[in-house]
Amino acid sequence: MIKQRDKKMELVKHLEAQNAETQKWMDENPGSWGGMIVTDPAHWAGYGVHTVEDFERYELETYIYEGHKDAFGTKGRHYDFKNMTLAELKAEADYISDAVKNSMKEEAEREKQKIAEFDAQIKHNIAAGAEDKSTAIRWILDAEGLIEEKDMGYICYSLGLPYSMEKEFESILNK
Repeated sequence: MIKQRDKKMELVKHLEAQNAETQKWMDENPGSWGGMIVTDPAHWAGYGVHTVEDFERYELETYIYEGHKDAFGTKGRHYDFKNMTLAELKAEADYISDAVKNSMKEEAEREKQKIAEFDAQIKHNIAAGAEDKSTAIRWILDAEGLIEEKDMGYICYSLGLPYSMEKEFESILNK
Protein backbone atom coordinates (compact mmCIF):
# COMPACT_ATOMS: atom_id res chain seq x y z
CA MET A 1 0.00 0.00 0.00
CA ILE A 2 2.81 2.40 0.85
CA LYS A 3 4.59 1.59 -2.42
CA GLN A 4 1.43 2.33 -4.42
CA ARG A 5 0.99 5.66 -2.60
CA ASP A 6 4.65 6.50 -3.25
CA LYS A 7 4.17 5.79 -6.97
CA LYS A 8 1.14 8.10 -7.05
CA MET A 9 3.11 10.87 -5.34
CA GLU A 10 6.00 10.34 -7.75
CA LEU A 11 3.55 10.67 -10.66
CA VAL A 12 2.05 13.86 -9.20
CA LYS A 13 5.51 15.37 -8.70
CA HIS A 14 6.47 14.44 -12.25
CA LEU A 15 3.32 16.10 -13.65
CA GLU A 16 3.81 19.19 -11.48
CA ALA A 17 7.42 19.44 -12.69
CA GLN A 18 6.25 19.28 -16.33
CA ASN A 19 3.67 21.99 -15.61
CA ALA A 20 6.32 24.15 -13.94
CA GLU A 21 8.58 23.73 -16.98
CA THR A 22 5.71 24.72 -19.29
CA GLN A 23 4.86 27.73 -17.13
CA LYS A 24 8.50 28.83 -17.09
CA TRP A 25 8.64 28.60 -20.88
CA MET A 26 5.45 30.67 -21.20
CA ASP A 27 6.81 33.28 -18.77
CA GLU A 28 10.02 33.52 -20.81
CA ASN A 29 8.10 33.76 -24.10
CA PRO A 30 5.30 36.31 -23.68
CA GLY A 31 2.39 35.68 -26.03
CA SER A 32 3.11 31.95 -26.14
CA TRP A 33 0.89 29.40 -24.51
CA GLY A 34 1.09 25.80 -23.42
CA GLY A 35 -1.34 23.35 -21.93
CA MET A 36 -1.14 22.28 -18.32
CA ILE A 37 -1.39 18.62 -17.42
CA VAL A 38 -4.00 17.44 -14.93
CA THR A 39 -2.20 16.42 -11.72
CA ASP A 40 -5.03 14.49 -10.03
CA PRO A 41 -4.04 10.79 -9.83
CA ALA A 42 -7.72 9.78 -9.98
CA HIS A 43 -7.96 11.37 -13.43
CA TRP A 44 -4.99 9.37 -14.70
CA ALA A 45 -6.16 6.15 -13.06
CA GLY A 46 -9.12 6.27 -15.46
CA TYR A 47 -6.58 5.93 -18.30
CA GLY A 48 -4.68 3.13 -16.58
CA VAL A 49 -1.88 5.54 -15.65
CA HIS A 50 -0.57 4.98 -12.12
CA THR A 51 3.18 5.58 -12.44
CA VAL A 52 5.59 7.88 -14.24
CA GLU A 53 6.38 5.04 -16.66
CA ASP A 54 2.65 4.51 -17.33
CA PHE A 55 2.37 8.23 -18.09
CA GLU A 56 5.36 8.12 -20.42
CA ARG A 57 3.79 5.17 -22.28
CA TYR A 58 0.47 7.01 -22.47
CA GLU A 59 2.12 10.11 -23.93
CA LEU A 60 4.10 8.08 -26.48
CA GLU A 61 1.06 6.00 -27.50
CA THR A 62 -1.04 9.16 -27.95
CA TYR A 63 1.70 10.91 -29.90
CA ILE A 64 2.19 7.94 -32.21
CA TYR A 65 -1.55 7.39 -32.72
CA GLU A 66 -2.29 11.04 -33.48
CA GLY A 67 1.01 11.84 -35.21
CA HIS A 68 0.48 9.00 -37.65
CA LYS A 69 -2.37 11.03 -39.17
CA ASP A 70 -0.15 14.07 -39.69
CA ALA A 71 2.52 11.90 -41.26
CA PHE A 72 0.44 9.49 -43.35
CA GLY A 73 -3.14 10.80 -43.46
CA THR A 74 -4.74 8.19 -41.18
CA LYS A 75 -4.66 7.64 -37.44
CA GLY A 76 -2.47 4.79 -36.24
CA ARG A 77 -5.25 2.36 -35.39
CA HIS A 78 -3.14 -0.62 -36.41
CA TYR A 79 -0.67 -0.41 -33.52
CA ASP A 80 -0.61 -3.04 -30.79
CA PHE A 81 0.64 -0.69 -28.08
CA LYS A 82 0.17 -3.16 -25.22
CA ASN A 83 2.75 -5.49 -26.71
CA MET A 84 5.31 -2.78 -27.47
CA THR A 85 8.17 -2.09 -25.09
CA LEU A 86 8.97 1.41 -23.96
CA ALA A 87 12.06 1.34 -26.20
CA GLU A 88 9.92 0.30 -29.19
CA LEU A 89 7.46 3.10 -28.45
CA LYS A 90 10.27 5.65 -28.29
CA ALA A 91 11.73 4.38 -31.57
CA GLU A 92 8.32 4.54 -33.26
CA ALA A 93 7.73 8.05 -31.89
CA ASP A 94 11.06 9.12 -33.41
CA TYR A 95 10.05 7.55 -36.73
CA ILE A 96 6.67 9.32 -36.65
CA SER A 97 8.36 12.61 -35.75
CA ASP A 98 10.67 12.33 -38.77
CA ALA A 99 7.75 11.36 -41.01
CA VAL A 100 5.72 14.38 -39.81
CA LYS A 101 8.66 16.70 -40.56
CA ASN A 102 8.96 15.21 -44.06
CA SER A 103 5.22 15.50 -44.63
CA MET A 104 5.23 19.15 -43.54
CA LYS A 105 8.17 19.87 -45.83
CA GLU A 106 6.41 18.22 -48.78
CA GLU A 107 3.21 20.12 -48.02
CA ALA A 108 5.11 23.42 -47.92
CA GLU A 109 6.69 22.59 -51.30
CA ARG A 110 3.27 21.71 -52.80
CA GLU A 111 1.85 24.93 -51.41
CA LYS A 112 4.69 26.96 -52.89
CA GLN A 113 4.11 25.27 -56.26
CA LYS A 114 0.36 25.99 -56.12
CA ILE A 115 1.05 29.67 -55.37
CA ALA A 116 3.43 29.85 -58.34
CA GLU A 117 0.81 28.22 -60.59
CA PHE A 118 -1.87 30.60 -59.30
CA ASP A 119 0.39 33.62 -59.92
CA ALA A 120 1.07 32.31 -63.45
CA GLN A 121 -2.70 32.03 -64.06
CA ILE A 122 -3.14 35.62 -62.91
CA LYS A 123 -0.42 36.82 -65.30
CA HIS A 124 -1.93 34.78 -68.12
CA ASN A 125 -5.37 36.31 -67.49
CA ILE A 126 -3.93 39.83 -67.44
CA ALA A 127 -2.16 39.10 -70.73
CA ALA A 128 -5.50 37.82 -72.07
CA GLY A 129 -7.26 41.07 -71.21
CA ALA A 130 -8.05 41.20 -67.49
CA GLU A 131 -7.66 44.84 -66.51
CA ASP A 132 -6.01 44.10 -63.15
CA LYS A 133 -5.08 41.39 -60.65
CA SER A 134 -8.53 41.43 -59.00
CA THR A 135 -10.26 40.86 -62.32
CA ALA A 136 -7.79 38.10 -63.21
CA ILE A 137 -8.54 36.35 -59.92
CA ARG A 138 -12.30 36.74 -60.47
CA TRP A 139 -11.86 35.03 -63.85
CA ILE A 140 -10.04 32.15 -62.19
CA LEU A 141 -12.73 31.77 -59.54
CA ASP A 142 -15.45 31.92 -62.18
CA ALA A 143 -13.73 29.24 -64.27
CA GLU A 144 -13.45 27.03 -61.18
CA GLY A 145 -17.11 27.53 -60.21
CA LEU A 146 -16.09 29.41 -57.07
CA ILE A 147 -17.17 32.95 -57.94
CA GLU A 148 -20.31 32.74 -55.74
CA GLU A 149 -18.54 30.92 -52.88
CA LYS A 150 -18.91 32.65 -49.51
CA ASP A 151 -16.39 30.51 -47.63
CA MET A 152 -12.95 31.90 -48.43
CA GLY A 153 -11.32 28.92 -46.71
CA TYR A 154 -13.10 26.60 -49.13
CA ILE A 155 -11.75 28.63 -52.04
CA CYS A 156 -8.22 28.23 -50.69
CA TYR A 157 -8.81 24.50 -50.13
CA SER A 158 -10.27 24.01 -53.61
CA LEU A 159 -7.35 25.77 -55.28
CA GLY A 160 -4.73 24.15 -53.04
CA LEU A 161 -3.65 27.54 -51.74
CA PRO A 162 -2.69 28.48 -48.17
CA TYR A 163 -5.48 29.73 -45.93
CA SER A 164 -3.46 32.89 -45.41
CA MET A 165 -4.87 33.97 -48.81
CA GLU A 166 -8.47 34.05 -47.53
CA LYS A 167 -8.32 37.82 -46.97
CA GLU A 168 -7.17 38.42 -50.53
CA PHE A 169 -10.16 36.52 -51.90
CA GLU A 170 -12.48 38.25 -49.44
CA SER A 171 -11.31 41.72 -50.52
CA ILE A 172 -11.88 40.81 -54.17
CA LEU A 173 -15.26 39.09 -53.81
CA ASN A 174 -16.73 41.55 -51.34
CA LYS A 175 -16.19 44.64 -53.51
